[in-house]
Amino acid sequence: MDERLPWHAPLWRRLQRHRADGRWPHALLLAGPSGLGKGSFARRLAASWCCARPEADGEACGRCQGCRWFQAGSHPDFSAVRPAEDGKTIKVDQIRELAGFLGLSARCGGCKIALLEPADRLNLNAANSLLKTLEEPPGDSRLLLVAAQPARLPATVRSRCQTLKFAPPPAEDAIAWLSGRIAETDARSALEVAGGAPLAALALAEPQRWNRRRQLAENYDRILKGAADPVRAAEAWLQGDVAENLRWLAGWHADLIRLKMGVEPPRLSHPDLKPVLRRWAAPQSARALFERLDAAVRLSASSSTAQISLPLALEAFFCESARVIVCDPSQRPVIEG
Repeated sequence: MDERLPWHAPLWRRLQRHRADGRWPHALLLAGPSGLGKGSFARRLAASWCCARPEADGEACGRCQGCRWFQAGSHPDFSAVRPAEDGKTIKVDQIRELAGFLGLSARCGGCKIALLEPADRLNLNAANSLLKTLEEPPGDSRLLLVAAQPARLPATVRSRCQTLKFAPPPAEDAIAWLSGRIAETDARSALEVAGGAPLAALALAEPQRWNRRRQLAENYDRILKGAADPVRAAEAWLQGDVAENLRWLAGWHADLIRLKMGVEPPRLSHPDLKPVLRRWAAPQSARALFERLDAAVRLSASSSTAQISLPLALEAFFCESARVIVCDPSQRPVIEG
């Protein structure tokens, strides 16, 4: 069973009031940043719909035949639709197959349930096919769409769903939950970097991942100070999750612009690196920083394609960064955490 996350409680209670009033939506769009457990919430809701004897608070009982089928992934009235491969889209054939599933009568006497996760990975043809199902819902069917970037969905699809918005919980509540799993100091730093999303912070605080981010920051600092060969230094960026490494790089460059625009920007993506980021930003013009951000974003986007040589692109990026950004080599990087 999926964990009951404390920041989900108000949303769960709201839906259970709808249940008591007999006002279940046909399609529910669970929208909000990654790392808040939207998929977990959707599976809890689907489990409660599959349950023959749900608890008073709406939770699945976990004991009936429907619950056992759901836990085993074999409930005849539940279907989950996901991309066939990580990073790919949900395709039109998958939605056509789903429409056929929803058109059948429920075998257990309840309703047919579909979970689309992540729904913002629907390609255009798949989204148009889903729209037909949303416009003419077959029988007693319920759809759960989970999206971290709901704006990627066509407006026609979004307008036919009731949206349930997920937002980061208060920082102290998130830290209290995280502190039972990681050290409080790490929890605060990771939560800031994760934008307040507790599950993303928990994943980021995994020691190997957290250390890799710190080492890459030190690696880039040495490049900018002329203390490391950009070609050799690029090798470190090809270790681990390369796409994540490059997202961090682009995020640092976005923070450089925020720091350049104001002494105390409203929010940094990497606040624990503020001292070193401020030093990187200081000698550069805003125009130069925007140019490097554009290059970092292009580099990050290219990590998912096979059209360029990523090692060569990294080397070129670091060589240009070392040429453009001049840091005082007498200063050592100061990286908190």
